[in-house]
Amino acid sequence: MPKPFLATDLEVLTVTPTSAVVSWITRRIRRGRLVPEPFPTDARVWLGTASRHLRLVHEDARPTAFHQVTITGLEPGREYHFRAISGDQQPTPGMAITNRRQSPERTHRFITLTPPPGRYLETIALANDSHLGEKRQGIVLGPLPTSVKPGPGQKDYAQVMFTAMLDELGSRRGHPFLVLGGDVTSKGTAEQVACARALLDGYGTRHESWLAVRGNHDRPLRDGTDPFAESFTEYQTLCTSRTASGLRVIGLDTTRGAGGGWILPAQMSDFRALLAEDHDWPTIVTAHHPATNDAAMTYPSGPQFMLRLRDRIELQHAERKARGLFLHHAGHTHRMRRDRADVQGASAEYLEVAACSSYPAGYALLHLYEGGYLVNFWRIGGDDAAAWQMRSRWQSMGLGPLFTVGSTNDRNHVVLKDLSDLRPSGTPVPPELQV
Repeated sequence: MPKPFLATDLEVLTVTPTSAVVSWITRRIRRGRLVPEPFPTDARVWLGTASRHLRLVHEDARPTAFHQVTITGLEPGREYHFRAISGDQQPTPGMAITNRRQSPERTHRFITLTPPPGRYLETIALANDSHLGEKRQGIVLGPLPTSVKPGPGQKDYAQVMFTAMLDELGSRRGHPFLVLGGDVTSKGTAEQVACARALLDGYGTRHESWLAVRGNHDRPLRDGTDPFAESFTEYQTLCTSRTASGLRVIGLDTTRGAGGGWILPAQMSDFRALLAEDHDWPTIVTAHHPATNDAAMTYPSGPQFMLRLRDRIELQHAERKARGLFLHHAGHTHRMRRDRADVQGASAEYLEVAACSSYPAGYALLHLYEGGYLVNFWRIGGDDAAAWQMRSRWQSMGLGPLFTVGSTNDRNHVVLKDLSDLRPSGTPVPPELQV
């Protein structure tokens, strides 16, 4: 008798010093359907420090199709073995990157992170590609089924996801300073920009609680108006903020036309001058388009979709001279990925963060310590968010997430760096970091 459902897309999504998040989906067999139907089942997870001695740590009889289990009470720097079950099936990885030979999803084991040395300073949230006002998820190519149409009750999915993220950051994550790396809206219309600004103002005061830069979807309109400039920042103009710890955040506008990006000479000059004022001060940069050849050559749409080559190289040279600049955050590709710098001697990490609006649908938390930082990716929680994540999983005929999820190490890692010039912000240490 054929199985009525498939348990797949196993992901060791988030790994912190004291917790881990394991997720998977259960769906009906496709049988020619482009968007498979969810198949609600139960969920159980076993865990242990040895594969032969696992204990049941999670059991949920409530039927659901999108399973996300958070395991707490773990020890930093320790290897754990796990097994997940739905019904009578053990979920398997469904994407190339999670199906690699030594991936946690294949080996069924992971190692918790060890926090950097020194005092905890502050947490910063990194997010992008909220696409407020969007009607379909994915690239629309005529009659080809490359985009996903929202299901019943999901018409405003982009706003639902963005609002849920802001609520989660405020209620569960300690209200960190939020850095938005572009494509805040879908088309940059006055209505969409006003909606974005109202939601962000509800989160806090601009430059005190958040900073947002423009993406290609937020570009000036064809009629010559620029709603994004009226509510945020002028075209091709950088912006800056200082967080509670003293961290300097610089936002660059890399918007050009349709997909690709550039940095015009005036903004590049302003950027160089700003870095030169205090080149050793701990700094992060956010810009919508990724800034490395590694990113450009590994993305399916190719280099023309990225920041133009001469600006990529010039930007990296400028950032290399600023020894305090330790992270460059980008969006645009909707994927979670650590990129390799092109300029020899570069000390900054180049990090692409997955989209807020579609699978894997979340944000990254950047936890700062005197001796470095720790990165964790978190998927937005809640039943409405889970339902949309399940559906948006099938964009680009189901191939989209193969490029966007990233490896466990892309989503969760520690970097040692001297950040002792910063001061403790006074905010409580997040629970997942309390060891």
